Amino acid sequence: MSGDWSTGFCSWCAEPGGAATCLYTWCCPCCAYGSEVEKLGPGVICGGNCYGACLCYYISYMFGVCCLVHMGARGRIREKYGIPGSGCTDCLLTMCCPLCAICQETREITKRG
Repeated sequence: MSGDWSTGFCSWCAEPGGAATCLYTWCCPCCAYGSEVEKLGPGVICGGNCYGACLCYYISYMFGVCCLVHMGARGRIREKYGIPGSGCTDCLLTMCCPLCAICQETREITKRG
């Protein structure tokens, strides 16, 4: 399956997941990111391990460089589902609004999963 993202970048409460995905990501972005990476499986940071990805995201977040970790997973999602884009765009989106990016990625994995 290929094409564009199924939901918009700022469609926080869009289905699937709705407001629950948004709230989960807002309350614990590290856990939401770890859950996302686990669904992607091998080929992403920490080999698709939820706890490892969560810890890696947390540490990078503390240093303000979570986009360096996050953009790899976003790129993997784009590659897996044939979504157009670039590493530069992934970097900008994950740096400027990582919570919006996690919500959009989670919806995409759930929808196409």
